[in-house]
Amino acid sequence: MTYLGAMDTVQTGSARLRVDDETAFVLGNGPSLASVSLPALSPYATIGMNAAYRYWREIDWRPRYYACVDLVVGMSHKDEIAALIEEERIERFLLRSNLIEALGSVARTRRVVNFDAARAGRTLLSVDPPTTGSHSALWAAEMGYRKIVILGVDAQYKEIVDGARRGDGIELEIVEARDNPNYFFKGYQAPGDKYNIPNPRPDLHVNAWRRAAARLRAVNVDIYNGNPASGVRCLPFIELEAFLGTGAEPTPADENINMAENEDGADHGAGGKSRRKAFIAAYGAGVGAALAAVALGLVTWVAFASPSAALLALACAGAGAAFIIVFSLIYMRFAILGHLARQDAELTALRARVTDLERLTN
Repeated sequence: MTYLGAMDTVQTGSARLRVDDETAFVLGNGPSLASVSLPALSPYATIGMNAAYRYWREIDWRPRYYACVDLVVGMSHKDEIAALIEEERIERFLLRSNLIEALGSVARTRRVVNFDAARAGRTLLSVDPPTTGSHSALWAAEMGYRKIVILGVDAQYKEIVDGARRGDGIELEIVEARDNPNYFFKGYQAPGDKYNIPNPRPDLHVNAWRRAAARLRAVNVDIYNGNPASGVRCLPFIELEAFLGTGAEPTPADENINMAENEDGADHGAGGKSRRKAFIAAYGAGVGAALAAVALGLVTWVAFASPSAALLALACAGAGAAFIIVFSLIYMRFAILGHLARQDAELTALRARVTDLERLTN
């Protein structure tokens, strides 16, 4: 059943959704996850993330898969992630290149998937912006799961919590243990933990889920939100207990996701179109003004064929032409820089793939 099919189900009540072998649960770490019994999900595919291992150890439980695609968080928890790999209770890990390199021989296993290398093949993981939550769902689809339910994805962050200290750029560090409203258990973060401001630009996580939802819909993967109070409103909502039992009827999403939401340059060859839209948004008004000046000058010249009018018309036309030349140069710079940025990203991903192949063959 596709996303749109699910919406038809909501309207007609003709079917109920049930958990099956093609279902994966993505476990965000928001407060709403406190109401979910993780052991009850053990028979099914689960993806846990980031520092939730502290709680898993308390209840002696592990998810089937683990993901951490935050460059800062991964390095901050390097030793604990290494311990998770070595205990061999988790089947597969999705990690960044910098962490894999730092882990050394511990990561020399096919159970560790290099996120940066995986993005090189224009896979589902190439969606931007990368966040651990949204890309855990995309990773689940890459692994073949066709029905995804997100839990604990609240997207209602307190950006800088009590006990955190600003570092360089958008980096934060926990320096004192305080109550933290962002997570589902006390002690999720501890002094010494480093991480990034959750939303360094407005609605980064919500937009990441919008784009992930659009991409998943394009490949006929169904995704549902198990938290009706979540800030992510672009997915149909589903009641977890009913879904695990006799079956649940999803309720419609509050937002209609248009495929145009997915504006990252790697998407299905749409990069050029997106870049044109970005350029027009940045410089369209100036171009319009220049063209209007040229047109006004020519009309004036034709309408009032006097020397002074001709001079004025020539001046306007010259100014407009100069502006268009400058505009063309700016466009060339914009296009070249965009092309170089894409090439740099592709080269980085290819280097990651080569390094990953070397890691797996040594």
